[in-house]
Amino acid sequence: MGEMIGAYFVVLVAFIGGLLFWLPRLSHRELFFAVTVPGDFAESEPGQEILRRYRGRVALVTIVCAVLAVWSTGSAHFALLLATPFLEVGGCFWAFLRARASVLPHAVEPTGVREARLEPREIHLPGHWPAQIGPFAILAAGALYLHAEWKRIPARFPVHWALDGRPNGWSTRTPAGVYGPLLLGAIFVGLLFLLSVGILRWTRHVHATGSAAEVELARERRVLLVLLFSEYLVASIITWAALLPLRELPGRSPSPALPLGATAVLLLILLLVFLVHRPVEPAPARGAAPVGDRTEDRYWKGGVLYFNPNDPALLVEKRFGIGYTLNFGHRLAWVLLGAILLIPVLTVIAKSLLARH
Repeated sequence: MGEMIGAYFVVLVAFIGGLLFWLPRLSHRELFFAVTVPGDFAESEPGQEILRRYRGRVALVTIVCAVLAVWSTGSAHFALLLATPFLEVGGCFWAFLRARASVLPHAVEPTGVREARLEPREIHLPGHWPAQIGPFAILAAGALYLHAEWKRIPARFPVHWALDGRPNGWSTRTPAGVYGPLLLGAIFVGLLFLLSVGILRWTRHVHATGSAAEVELARERRVLLVLLFSEYLVASIITWAALLPLRELPGRSPSPALPLGATAVLLLILLLVFLVHRPVEPAPARGAAPVGDRTEDRYWKGGVLYFNPNDPALLVEKRFGIGYTLNFGHRLAWVLLGAILLIPVLTVIAKSLLARH
């Protein structure tokens, strides 16, 4: 099992490195390493040189972390193996900061012109309500099946295994012990769903009309689609884990093939959705002031954290890559962040309570 997990981490490191390698090309045309620049700067010689240096550093970090993953698997240093993706992200963030520092001298002020739509945005959640209910239905079906097979559940059963296959965490046949993981899964899926709704209702678009607005809507739809796939992935893996006590040999370490395979499928979906046939942003008009994302650079801390109390938007599109981030100048952002951080806290508390029984 250790070799399978090691191979998975090598693939994960390669995927993260490949995604971060291409991420500068997924941002808005006039945002280069989270800095507002003229629309043609990325194709200029200084822009290309900055991009080459960034990609070289990302490639170096990825190779080093992949070697660490292979070495730690063979030497049974599993703590280092688990840390390799985090080390890689940290190293690539360093590469991003170096590139951003090189772009800052070329920064320009975005246009002060604002655009607004007079009619509602034509965008809906992917699959509408039938598709959105699916992840919650999976969790509910798992709970109903456990209820029907209650007598088959052992009085005490393992819920966590070490990498060598030995159980090192236990639970009991109680409502909290049996249904607790499904409840936490429902909370996590609910937060992902809330994020999808927030993207529809609590964000503002940079462009109101024209081809640029269509590209922006297409990017938004792709993010919503990936969030929906993530909800199904989380619901499926948690339901699978909740049903493990019903196996013929519940004490035996389960094969990681299913959760690792499901995660690999999500990574493949990410690759296909964002890198294949991605919408191309139209070139700006010659001589026009850059639009960027209609926010000033000074509101972006390190290019990744947005803090603007004067902006009513709760969620804004990231300046580097894909997806959305919170406006930490908005009060509701801290409420939402607290709800997200509450999940691991509840998990630790639940495990502590179960350990006493």
